[in-house]
Amino acid sequence: MGAGGRLSIRALAGAALVACGLAASAQRACAGAWTLKESGVQAYLQSTMTRADHAFDGSSNLYAAQTYDKVSTQLFMEVGATDSLTLIVAPELLSISLASPADTSYFGPGYTDLGGRVKIAEGDGFVASLQAVARFPGAKPSEGPAVIGYVNGELDLRGLAGWNFVLWGLPSFLDLELAQRLRFGAPPDEWRLDATLGVRIAPRWLVLAQSFNVMSEGAGEAPYFDASYEYYKVQMGVMYDVSESFAVQASLVTTYFARNALQENGLVLAAQYRY
Repeated sequence: MGAGGRLSIRALAGAALVACGLAASAQRACAGAWTLKESGVQAYLQSTMTRADHAFDGSSNLYAAQTYDKVSTQLFMEVGATDSLTLIVAPELLSISLASPADTSYFGPGYTDLGGRVKIAEGDGFVASLQAVARFPGAKPSEGPAVIGYVNGELDLRGLAGWNFVLWGLPSFLDLELAQRLRFGAPPDEWRLDATLGVRIAPRWLVLAQSFNVMSEGAGEAPYFDASYEYYKVQMGVMYDVSESFAVQASLVTTYFARNALQENGLVLAAQYRY
């Protein structure tokens, strides 16, 4: 494989997520820093469909890359063990296709997330929490280049803070999260900074503006992780409350700036059920 193809796969490896590149957005849309009431249950099904045919090089310049298509479908389930402790489980189904020269694909289980979020502070319109999530890979290295970045265990440790307030006379919230993701094996560890602003523009309509930012802690191991990387995504969408317990969401997402990472664009569809 030539240098261009190798860099494209390295960019793919650096951009691989789960959670949330975009899985994390599901959690913030439905919970974020807040914990559920004791015995409360929440389910959130999200499907993220992205395509990349360009990538950012080491100087953050865009270049044409092999086409990379991904559909990640994840079911987030949360249960309130107590008013201050929420348990999390989130299995994932992946479909990945990587065009020539790799010309390979994968369909099967992605990461399964297991963890919890504990509330550590609460005030007038404010909440702070800590969260730990272990991520268990479903793909195996023998399944080829399409699963690069999805075959090693991970541990996501994050601090979360949330505020409820009124913006332009409309009920709103802001969720900020700072995380260190420990990635075992070849990939380097990562710092993550994520933000979600939600504005309820009508009784049933919530507008969501989200930012996802990932910075590797240096480089990992060759051949695919021997360069550091970073990427920054913005996601804009709306959530509609069909009823008190059921809501649907649609968003657009794009990688607007990066280094040694793919330039991904896509659509996010989700449904949330609270009971």
